[in-house]
Amino acid sequence: MTLVQASIANNGKSVIMVADRLLTSSFGEDFPDYESEGNTPKISLWGNIGIGFSGSALYADMATSEVPSSLTDFDKVVKKISNFVKGQRDAIINNEVIRITGIASKEFFLTSGVVPEPVREYVYGWLNQFHFPFQCIIAGFDKDNNAKIYYITDDGSIISATNFGVGSIGSGSPFSQIYFDQCNYDISMPEIECLFFAYKAKRWAEAPTGVGLKTDILILREDNTQVTILNEYELMSEIINVHNKEKEKTSKIRESILNQLIKNSSGELR
Repeated sequence: MTLVQASIANNGKSVIMVADRLLTSSFGEDFPDYESEGNTPKISLWGNIGIGFSGSALYADMATSEVPSSLTDFDKVVKKISNFVKGQRDAIINNEVIRITGIASKEFFLTSGVVPEPVREYVYGWLNQFHFPFQCIIAGFDKDNNAKIYYITDDGSIISATNFGVGSIGSGSPFSQIYFDQCNYDISMPEIECLFFAYKAKRWAEAPTGVGLKTDILILREDNTQVTILNEYELMSEIINVHNKEKEKTSKIRESILNQLIKNSSGELR
């Protein structure tokens, strides 16, 4: 369970990334996966590009190591990680097909008729259920200074979320997206308002999905300046404090309105 989200702000002059720190660790098929709060952020900077991952912490580290720190071209970074996912996924499939059938996956898919039917059924059934434990969201500015948000799916496909202005991955993604939609997020909002909006969307995703409580934020800007707000920073404490004050104020307003409604109902409501 996790959440990494990105949103375009300030009429495309800023991009805000928010992530928890919950990580999934795996030691192979014979051991169950487990989740824990990490000590380091899941979103990293490459020039004026932010990269965030969900899924296996091992594959996240491997993917990051595939991207040189000097590579800051948005489209090339996206392609690099996409190719990594495709390569790792194909290698896992190939190893499993060889283990079951004794032949390489490429040969199996071309001439599967040479394999007994029960074995073919097993392989195709396994493939139908197999999902590579990795997703990625890449956000920031390309070489023309255009704000972008891209997904890389578990099969290495590249999907643009730029036109929507918002994108998220992980188990908390549906709740994050619902908050942005239902609360009428608009990329024309000022950066500070978008920052607080994005933080509230992350908090919205925490309760129903078990998204980690620790929060990290990256702000990327058209002028190539960045702001990092880690969970341990004083500024993050201030954001949390403002959020709590808003919740308290909203609660008092709701209580006042309900009391007035009860009063006006001539005793019909209580």
